[in-house]
Amino acid sequence: MQLTTRDAQVVFAKLGIEEVKSTHHVRGFVVIDGVRVLPVHYSRGKKPFPGHVSEKFRKSLRATPEEMAGLVKCWLSGPDFLGALRQRLPI
Repeated sequence: MQLTTRDAQVVFAKLGIEEVKSTHHVRGFVVIDGVRVLPVHYSRGKKPFPGHVSEKFRKSLRATPEEMAGLVKCWLSGPDFLGALRQRLPI
């Protein structure tokens, strides 16, 4: 799935990712139950991500291709995804 910067912004907002100050990248952490569990980032810019960068962004969220499509196209809510992620990760 080809992602754009706008898609990454939507995912960050939907999951409530805690952002950390950075100059060239937008960096943050997925927070579950007050614990930072997954670091994620994407580059600022306007161009679509190259294929391998889109894949790395998806993998950094530990999302399946179907879940990533759901997050971007808004048929999967942030709390639903975080609930599924909570079951997968040993927290």
